[in-house]
Amino acid sequence: MSRRRHKPASDAVPPPANIRVARNRGLERPTLMQWYAQHRAALRTAFAQLFAHRLGSLVNVLVIGLALALPLLLDHAVRNLARVGGALDEQRDLTVFLDPALDARAVEAAMSALRLVAGVAALQRRSPQEGLAELRQLPGFEAAAEALDRNPLPWVALVTPTDAATQGDLASRLEAVAGVDLVQHDAAWRERLDRILSLLRRIVLVLSALLGLGAALLIANAIRLDVMARREEISIVSLLGGSDAYVRRPFLYGGALYGLLGAAAAVALVWCVHLVVRDPVAALAAAYAAEFRLTAPHPGSSLLALAVGMALGWIGALVAATLQLLSDRAH
Repeated sequence: MSRRRHKPASDAVPPPANIRVARNRGLERPTLMQWYAQHRAALRTAFAQLFAHRLGSLVNVLVIGLALALPLLLDHAVRNLARVGGALDEQRDLTVFLDPALDARAVEAAMSALRLVAGVAALQRRSPQEGLAELRQLPGFEAAAEALDRNPLPWVALVTPTDAATQGDLASRLEAVAGVDLVQHDAAWRERLDRILSLLRRIVLVLSALLGLGAALLIANAIRLDVMARREEISIVSLLGGSDAYVRRPFLYGGALYGLLGAAAAVALVWCVHLVVRDPVAALAAAYAAEFRLTAPHPGSSLLALAVGMALGWIGALVAATLQLLSDRAH
C-alpha cells in the first residue's frame, strides 16, 4: 500500500490574484488615474440606469422640472415688476399745478418762487397749450380735446428734486408757495410697489426652499428604489471589498443627473412661458401707450437653477443611498 505524499504548506496553490486585489480594494488609496477611472465608470453606470428605465426616468425628470419651474417663473415675474418700479424711480419729478386764475405776471412770480425752494434741482415750465397738445396725443382723448371750447389746463412746473431731498417734505414746501394749486408725486405708490416686491421676493425664497426639498425627496425615493433593485449586486461588490463610497458613487451620479435634467426641464419651461406671454404683454402695454417689454429669463438664474438642481439631486441620493445601505446591512 503506497503512502500518499502530502505537499508541504509552502507548495499550496495561491489564491487568484484578482481575489487579493478585491480584498485590498478600498484599503489602499487609489492613484489619480484609478480615481478618474472609478468616477468615469460610475457616471457611465448612472447613465445606463437612466436609459434602462426610460419612462420612469422621464416622469421623474418632468416632475422635478415642474417643481423647480414655479420659483423660476415667480423670480422672472418679480424681475420684470422690479423694472416697472425702477422706471418709476427714474421719474422722480414732482408735478406742480398752478392756479388757473393766475395772470402772466403771477405765473412768473410763482415760477421764480418755486426755483428758490430748498431741494429743487431743476424746474421745467409747461404752458397750457403744450399740455393740451400732449392730451391730444393720448389714445382715446383726441375727440375730448377737440370738443373743448377753451383750454382748461393750467400752467405746470415739473420739479426735479435733489438726490438728498425727500419727496414728501419737498411737496409740502412747494404747496406753501403762493399761486400753487396742487402738487402731485408718486412716492406713496412707489413705496407700496417696493413693499409688494419685497413680499414677492420672500415668497420666491420660501417656495424655492419648499419645492427644492420636495425635488430632493423625489430624487431620494427614486435612488432608494434603485438601491433596493440592485441589492444583490451591491452585496457581491461589498463582499469583494468594495467600500461604501465605491458602492454609493453610481447612485450619487444618478441623483445629480436627475437634478440636472430636472432643472434643465424647468429652464426650458420658463422660456416657453416667456415666449408665449411676451407678445400679449407687449400688446397690453401698447394699449396704455407704454413701451414695456418682458425681459428674457436671467442667465444667472438659469445657471443657478442648474447648479441647485444638481446639488439637490446629489444630496438626496447621498441620504437615500446611505440610509438604504445601513438598513440592508442591519438586516
